[in-house]
Amino acid sequence: MDAQIRKLSRLKCSGEFRRVREAGVSFAGKWLVFGVWKVVPRAPKAGAAPVELAPCEGSPVSPFVEGPPRFGVVTSRKVGGAVVRNKVRRRIRHIQQAHLARIRDGVWCVTVARFRVAEATFAELDAEWCKLARRAGILTA
Repeated sequence: MDAQIRKLSRLKCSGEFRRVREAGVSFAGKWLVFGVWKVVPRAPKAGAAPVELAPCEGSPVSPFVEGPPRFGVVTSRKVGGAVVRNKVRRRIRHIQQAHLARIRDGVWCVTVARFRVAEATFAELDAEWCKLARRAGILTA
């Protein structure tokens, strides 16, 4: 996948993560917590000027425009040192990109790694991520 597309498909600023946490729903598993917010395009009322929140600085995507799915990964220091946290983030991003074609448009997903996630194998993480995504109803097939 093109690096530019990967960058556009990431949630980056705290406001985007907050929106998923506050307006979305979450699903918990053994290794991961999966937060999902389904973007609902809003049409302006008749005769009213369109109201749209400004995107976060550096984010080219409006929160009210349905587009490709966007992802964020959260790993706290409880997961481990920087090397361990980065390894976990790379694994989760790889899983997200592998299943990108099966995910509905207009979905923002935040995956939070639990503190013992470093003990999980890649296959266990993949299976749990897919299970949580199915529970969230974001997979097309």
